[in-house]
Amino acid sequence: MATKRDYYEVLGLTKGASADEIKKAYRKLALKWHPDKWSQASDAEKKNAEANFKEVAEAYDVLSDDNKRARYDQFGHAGMGGAGGFGGGAGGFDGAGFDPFDIFNQFFGGAAGGFSSSGRGGSRTYTFNGGDPYMGFGPDGIFGNFGGRRKTKGADRRTTVKLTLQEIATGVTKKGKIQGEDISFTIPAGVLDGQQLKLSGKGYPSQVQGGQPGDLIITIEEIPDKELLRDHDDLVYNLLIDFPTAALGGPVEIPTLNGRVRINIPAGTQPGKMLRLKGKGMPSSGGYGTGDLLVNILVYVPENLSDKEKKAIENFRDSAHFKTDEDKRECLFSRLKYLFTKHD
Repeated sequence: MATKRDYYEVLGLTKGASADEIKKAYRKLALKWHPDKWSQASDAEKKNAEANFKEVAEAYDVLSDDNKRARYDQFGHAGMGGAGGFGGGAGGFDGAGFDPFDIFNQFFGGAAGGFSSSGRGGSRTYTFNGGDPYMGFGPDGIFGNFGGRRKTKGADRRTTVKLTLQEIATGVTKKGKIQGEDISFTIPAGVLDGQQLKLSGKGYPSQVQGGQPGDLIITIEEIPDKELLRDHDDLVYNLLIDFPTAALGGPVEIPTLNGRVRINIPAGTQPGKMLRLKGKGMPSSGGYGTGDLLVNILVYVPENLSDKEKKAIENFRDSAHFKTDEDKRECLFSRLKYLFTKHD
């Protein structure tokens, strides 16, 4: 399997490129490699142009979006969860693959050729006011009819859906109105914050006779849980216990996605120890298994003691069991490493 090129390299940019530089680079390369401009070339040249056109669109889709770009800058291609950051799913979502013509549509739909835009927020309708509506690509439209397979699509609609961890864990069907139209769609289990899902054919109608409607692009916004932290497919719960429980052990209750459960704290539990509850995390966004619930142990040391309590503790000061040494320090430090390490 070929290794993906760095998105900045694809657009001929450096990592600190501005939004304007990204737009200019995409415009230049998208026009250069658009398949319609290579319709008279050899089969090998056509295949190369189509591959470059897709690669340029994928790079632009990620780097032009602040959330995707931040994930890419931190994790590289591994943080994208698929080409261009689009996720697959159920309930009518089209997860078959990344479509570079959609990006071209969104970029050039109202930016040239005498188009003007109207509407508020992310809802825009593009109307031709004169000039060349095909931008030199011919009568099949600015998005081409490459190989006789495509016609001009309408503009995409966009919406954001806020979901709780519980909804993400099970998947959920949402109903509502988008620009006055009743619509229902299913969010598959395991989606990630910032992930985008595409509902085909639910966008704006095409402005060209015979063209296809655009798509509905749904962006997932994860509502932070008050108790559980998400780390990819795992969940983390910070459990604060008192010193007697840490030293002697005992039962405690912790939250899970399905309600509270009781677990047992082993005697001699140290701060930073992780207890792992297998299969109590989030389902994988790719549909491959379920993460774990990690219980991070924090031990509370009392700040205010009575004279009687102080005297009781003083009696243990010289006990060998209360003494620290290098081996105990190293053991405790190794457990705390999780708190300072970013897990992929």
